[in-house]
Amino acid sequence: MAGACAQASPAAVPSPTSVTSPPTTDRQAASVDLAALTIDDQPAPRTPYRREEWPTWVDIDGDGCDARSQALIAQSLTPAQVVEPGCKVVAGDWRSPYDGVETRDPSDLDADHMVPLENVHQSGGWQWDAATRRAYANDQGVLVMVTAHANRSKGSSTPAEWRPALESDWCAYATQWVRLKVQWRLTATTRERDALGQMLDTCAPD
Repeated sequence: MAGACAQASPAAVPSPTSVTSPPTTDRQAASVDLAALTIDDQPAPRTPYRREEWPTWVDIDGDGCDARSQALIAQSLTPAQVVEPGCKVVAGDWRSPYDGVETRDPSDLDADHMVPLENVHQSGGWQWDAATRRAYANDQGVLVMVTAHANRSKGSSTPAEWRPALESDWCAYATQWVRLKVQWRLTATTRERDALGQMLDTCAPD
């Protein structure tokens, strides 16, 4: 599998505004996805990563709520308080899964791209067209509301370089990371795959 290249784009780009179910932590299903990863230890994007080419916080469906607001609303543990017009989320109840911090203030939170945009670019996203980049950057299945500290600590790191401070989140984190890589036909490195396997080992037995 080494040296294999990712496809140009997913066969069917998921709707960035679709409501997704919480990531499964089924260990067997996650292991199947892990085995399906395309491994490339020498990715060679033909273009440099440019953050401006991945537009975020877009109101994809024109309902007045951008992707960040939608993520805040969807991930609040109680109904979020939203000021209209403009869909401004002013309060809710959130628990940052990476570090367990709880807050009612949305300004405490960043919208983290589970597989970071720069890593997506390196892993095959450099081949995507503008519409696919926009779709990924605003997809609700990609975004996780976490503390700013956790998000900035992670940066563009893979699980080989960074893991959530809460080991109890490792199973869900690795499961979602692997699912996204397979769904979006992105490559992974050997070190990345091995780290994901270690994290999946923390999942409860099926």
